[in-house]
Amino acid sequence: MAMRSRLWWPSALVSLGVGGLTACVQMGPPGPPTAPATAPNAVAPAASAAAVAASQPGVAASGAVVGAPPATPQPPAFDVLTRGAKRVEGAFPLWKKDEKVWLELTEKDFGSPLFLSPKLATGLGEGGFYGGLMASRWGNFGRPQLVSFRKVFNQVQLIALNTEVVAKEGTPQAQAVKAGYSPSLITSAPLASLPHPQRKSVLIEVGPMFTADLLGLAVQLQRHYRQSYAFDPRHSALLQARAKPEEVVFEVDGHFASANIAVPQPGAPANAPVPTVPGNVPDVRSLFMRVHYSLARLPAEPMRTRAADQRLGHFVSHVSDFSDDVLRSPKRYFINRWRLEKKDAKAALSEPLRPITYWLDRNIPTKYRPTISAAILTWNKAFEKIGFKDAIVVKQQPDNADFDTLDFGVASVRWMTNTSPSFGAIGPSHVDPRSGEILDADIGIESLSSRSIRALRSQVLAPAALVDWPALMQLTPDIAAPQATHRHAAGEACEHADFAAEQLGYALDVLAAAQGGEIEPDSPEAERFVQAYIFDTVMHEVGHTLGLRHNFRASTAYSLATLSDPAFTKTHSFSGSVMEYTPINLPPPGTALATAASPFQTTLGPYDEWAIAYAYGVFAPDQEADALAALAARSAEPELAFATDEDNFLGVDPEALQFDLGDDPVAFALRRFDIARDLIQRLETRKLDPKHDYSILRRSVAYALRDVGRSAGILARQIGGVRTLRDFPESGREPLQSVPVERQRAALDALARNILSAEGLTLSAPLQRRLAPDYLERAEALSSGDGPVVTDYVPQQVLLEIQRALLGQLMSDSVAQRLLDGLARQDGGANPLTLADLYTRLDRDIWSELSGTLVQDIVPARRDLQREHVQRVVAILMRPVSAGRAETRGLMRSRAHQLLDRINTALGKRNLSEATRSHLQDNADWLREALAARLVRTSP
Repeated sequence: MAMRSRLWWPSALVSLGVGGLTACVQMGPPGPPTAPATAPNAVAPAASAAAVAASQPGVAASGAVVGAPPATPQPPAFDVLTRGAKRVEGAFPLWKKDEKVWLELTEKDFGSPLFLSPKLATGLGEGGFYGGLMASRWGNFGRPQLVSFRKVFNQVQLIALNTEVVAKEGTPQAQAVKAGYSPSLITSAPLASLPHPQRKSVLIEVGPMFTADLLGLAVQLQRHYRQSYAFDPRHSALLQARAKPEEVVFEVDGHFASANIAVPQPGAPANAPVPTVPGNVPDVRSLFMRVHYSLARLPAEPMRTRAADQRLGHFVSHVSDFSDDVLRSPKRYFINRWRLEKKDAKAALSEPLRPITYWLDRNIPTKYRPTISAAILTWNKAFEKIGFKDAIVVKQQPDNADFDTLDFGVASVRWMTNTSPSFGAIGPSHVDPRSGEILDADIGIESLSSRSIRALRSQVLAPAALVDWPALMQLTPDIAAPQATHRHAAGEACEHADFAAEQLGYALDVLAAAQGGEIEPDSPEAERFVQAYIFDTVMHEVGHTLGLRHNFRASTAYSLATLSDPAFTKTHSFSGSVMEYTPINLPPPGTALATAASPFQTTLGPYDEWAIAYAYGVFAPDQEADALAALAARSAEPELAFATDEDNFLGVDPEALQFDLGDDPVAFALRRFDIARDLIQRLETRKLDPKHDYSILRRSVAYALRDVGRSAGILARQIGGVRTLRDFPESGREPLQSVPVERQRAALDALARNILSAEGLTLSAPLQRRLAPDYLERAEALSSGDGPVVTDYVPQQVLLEIQRALLGQLMSDSVAQRLLDGLARQDGGANPLTLADLYTRLDRDIWSELSGTLVQDIVPARRDLQREHVQRVVAILMRPVSAGRAETRGLMRSRAHQLLDRINTALGKRNLSEATRSHLQDNADWLREALAARLVRTSP
């Protein structure tokens, strides 16, 4: 999501000679790998290897030390060392002899910028250590780097260049930048030979330089498992060294070990980190991870940069350019995109000089390859509209191929088998920080995402795990989740496929219940849905690798009536963009399946074509700025609406949501409530196949309750919501707009009736007695540490968690502030929703049993909700005077007095059960003590 996670990266390990020790250097949090613009205003990267060398006495511009005595004994002559070795030509010549591999470097190679592209070739299947995963700036290990070789005496260092801060070459500012910022050391090795007599090139041994923990995996293992894992150079090895025309590739099999395995200690604090162990290695004291390094030459001429515009969603690179102090900020942003040029610049439609080629890895199951290929090629529709024919090409990697799709510059789609669903699919890329040119991209698809529609692991977990906390937190960030389950999706760490797979499972259960039977996992119906899900997911992830960010406002493009039209959804997207997280397009109850609309996206949306036109449109250099400005000025068109991860996460904008659909969020949420209620009613009388156990019922109920929670979050976001539009003044729209009063009131009414009232969602006692777990999966979850495990599944507890989360949002300071301040943004207006209206409605529906002359007995589930409400009221009353808005506290005191009076009146009735009477008395005591408490005044 595209909030940037600023982590402390272990980005440098220094090899001290052959078989020497390795020291891990902890660096401060870096920014994204960005770089200077291209000609005509070329700027110099801060502290490049040559610049650093030139600034030191006795060091030549090439990085070689002049006039200094050698620090170590002379290495052997070049010809002596390579006697009997085989030379392999490539970007850098390699010399191989027995288990030794040397890299040949010329004088021109020192100080020249190169690209270091690391990827995990093999992993652990858990914890973010996934085989086939590309290192990226958003990941939890290493990152791609712009690097160069530097020679200091008889030592060769691989230096990570600082590309974030620049200034125009030859200016005083450039000198200040060079003096102000440092590069970083990645690894080093001693010279292995004297210079070649004619070529003057030298050799360094690859093994000592790269057989080290360059990505800081040991530190990440320590953090994740709380164990003392360390890199073991003795049992690590350089397994492969290949030379290609534009790069060299090294694969290192790294061994990580821990002599002692920590175990949880009794008596530790409840929230203290608990040591765990990998669940999928034979001996947890020892594990291997293989790292695939590509060291590539960069394009000789950097691609022309294209300025970013906040009205569209592209991944961007940025630099702080100190060449000019006139601008408000030194930061310059330019979008990430592939280099795409026409063969025939004058033709209206031309093939590209070099198409964007995606290789399907040989590990993808055969039955999914046609669907994945078709989804990738769908993007050609957008490129054809801007003059490119076959801009994207798909190729299948042969089973006997002599290359790896992990190689740098080979855009690919790979199949990943992890222990449990973690991200669904991911679409990271590697970018030239000088220009924003995308150089490589590897899409990973988790096999368990499609498999999870057949067996949802969460059906055996505790009730709290069944509340969709990630979705609720994204929709309503004021909610405090019981555990830190939320991950920011930044495009490269994309949760689209994971949530979409769960939506697919829900859809199959809804359709199965509507048909009065079951849809078998291997049935044609299930297979069609899985293929449709994969098509949708691949389109989304390819969009990321083309440079597009999430678009969480795109779902508002069309009405629910339009989205229910099967003819429309077969030929159009049902969202403005495939970069949205759309829910499955479920029909309302009673709709015949033959007349239902398409459940998944089948093609690109208008926004996708617009964003591609901005990034890849061909313009004359002197006309580009005006043409891009004209394109971006279309942002007010409804089908081009855009909001991204941070808009969603900040929790203010009710349109920047995930898994909403249509231009009327209240109508959509009410439809989803109806679908969930209809599914549960059908489950009450559903006759199960004797060949299956009862866990299907638990899974279906879990899906329904998760969707109810998600829909509740959509409605809660409307109350006090503010549309935050990215328009420029020419659009004619005001950028900050309060949600219309009618929609806020409708959302509050829908929440009160469906979530907070006594007549909300209920399950009968017979159905609850049939919600048994899958006992085999329960045993596995317990033995593998995936618990807590629950046998007695209680849906009321799940509903209570949803209600608690909802109350936390509606009674939060942020909603109170937006309701109070929103009145100032409105031009009068009739009957605005006030904070008093909100609190009055909550009191009425949560305590509906106290209404009228006859006080009803209060069932346990309602008592839990009422107790939660009173506790939140008391918390507001007991806060220091300086905390929160004075209006909020005053209004809450008034409501607390009225509620206390209602409870006292009810306590005077004689027909109350003992449980109800004690419940009312307890809450009355809480309110009375809070109202009588002395307010704490803190000094300003």
